Amino acid sequence: MEMDELLVISASRRTDLVGCYPGFLVERLHDFPPEKVHSLVIWTKNPRNMVGEGPLRKTLSEYRQIYVHLTITGMGAGEFEPMIPPWEEGVGMIGPLIELAGSPQRISWRFDPILEAEGHGQVYSNFTFFPDLAAAIGPFGIKSCRVSWVSPYKKALARLAAKGWHLITPTMSERLAQADMMTQIARKHGMRLYFCCMEGFPVSHCIDGEVLSQIHPDGLGCSKEKAKGQRVLCGCTRSLDIGWYSLRCRHGCLYCYACPR
Repeated sequence: MEMDELLVISASRRTDLVGCYPGFLVERLHDFPPEKVHSLVIWTKNPRNMVGEGPLRKTLSEYRQIYVHLTITGMGAGEFEPMIPPWEEGVGMIGPLIELAGSPQRISWRFDPILEAEGHGQVYSNFTFFPDLAAAIGPFGIKSCRVSWVSPYKKALARLAAKGWHLITPTMSERLAQADMMTQIARKHGMRLYFCCMEGFPVSHCIDGEVLSQIHPDGLGCSKEKAKGQRVLCGCTRSLDIGWYSLRCRHGCLYCYACPR
């Protein structure tokens, strides 16, 4: 097999396989053995099953390159992300994640989404967590932070309303001001900010064949062709996602677009 034929596997944009279905992930990866995979891109809000001893960690350790999108929003263990660990616990797992991945270059922090809502006589925003999170994550050597603002999907709005919350949608000028603040804070801690599928901001590449090729431990290249079937503002390169929306995420995040209701 030519090196540019090696697969980039995404696990998974559609559901948190690591956090909710580690056994399924191990089983599914049997179809994609390490010798056929250039990079295994992991998306998770709870990497506990990756860093603890067990079948998943053993399986992942066999792949030459793992790239982890680790979401830490500051909302863990609260009403909006009830089944996610508190952010301090999430940050505490970064060291073992880097050990597994082999380099902080292969970890990207996702502050995703930014959520602002009003209800119960108060206004809530997780934006205020960003400085503390950046200060805690930066020293690990992680260089990228990906950001988006919550999307007002009808089912998410209904879910929030059922809990007494109403989404506040910031104006473009408010988003730009927040983006400028985050950019400066991220830079202070050695990180660069990227915006995921956000109108009015530069197109970014959460799965970036160019970067994955540059940081591969054996110097192997992978496809840099733009992925098909993604959102218009998505700049990701080609990958194969092995998750399914039918594997409903168990984290219970109120703003989730993937849960059916």
